[in-house]
Amino acid sequence: MADEPTPNLPAHRIPTDRDTNSPFWTSPLPPLEEHTKRLFIEYAKIPEDKLQAHLEEAVGLWLFLKLQLRNNKEFDEAVRRTQRGENLLDFGCAVGQDLRSLVHAGSPPRTLHGVDLTPSFFSAGKHLFNDPHTPITFLQANALSPPSTLPSTWRNNFTIITANYVQHCFSLQDQETYAAFLLALLSGKPNDLIFGRTAGTTEGEARREEMHKGQRLYRHTEASFAEFWTRVAAQHGRRARVETWVDEVPAFELRGEGMERFEPVKNLMYSIRFE
Repeated sequence: MADEPTPNLPAHRIPTDRDTNSPFWTSPLPPLEEHTKRLFIEYAKIPEDKLQAHLEEAVGLWLFLKLQLRNNKEFDEAVRRTQRGENLLDFGCAVGQDLRSLVHAGSPPRTLHGVDLTPSFFSAGKHLFNDPHTPITFLQANALSPPSTLPSTWRNNFTIITANYVQHCFSLQDQETYAAFLLALLSGKPNDLIFGRTAGTTEGEARREEMHKGQRLYRHTEASFAEFWTRVAAQHGRRARVETWVDEVPAFELRGEGMERFEPVKNLMYSIRFE
């Protein structure tokens, strides 16, 4: 399905810290999965009897509590490769929950890097995970800017990139800019890897939908996602092998007026290996 630009409509609107009038807002603290609880108790050193009070300082959709990167089979590979000294970048890292999960699983923190458009996430993550002096490196960046806006030491520096809930924020045209940005950060060597998740669909064609106050979501099918990355990689002189699967369990529940007309947001899990 063609993706037509809409004048004056932003590609993605980041809500304010207190924007509760949103389908992405959930008020009560959800039950914690066991590996999430272990991360806060063992890594962040938050006593179990104080954990709920600590987390209730945070608000929103609570996706940072799900540690969904662990659902990718490449998670353990990423731990092993960083233990060998390879550099990993979490692009769109938010509060850095997946980076801390990697450290908890054995990744050396000095091999880990996080990028986000919103730098206030970095300090929020250090407060949330009680690690103000973490050796993890964080940097503010915009995926729609030229890669030259990043320090030269970051370009061609990473053999592993994880990117989660980023690609679906963009129009199909902007996704090509985003993909080129990631490719410029990869080392260019065989076995470079990008893996993570984005919004997927099993109901109809790939499409872009307006959801709430200018927030838009692009849902790929497995076929359209694989075609996209194979094509863009070839344009940049690389061969890509794409694997995908769609988790039929909704990633989260959209709340609010009119949300019932939308297909539930399902995770399209992916890995892209480059030759």
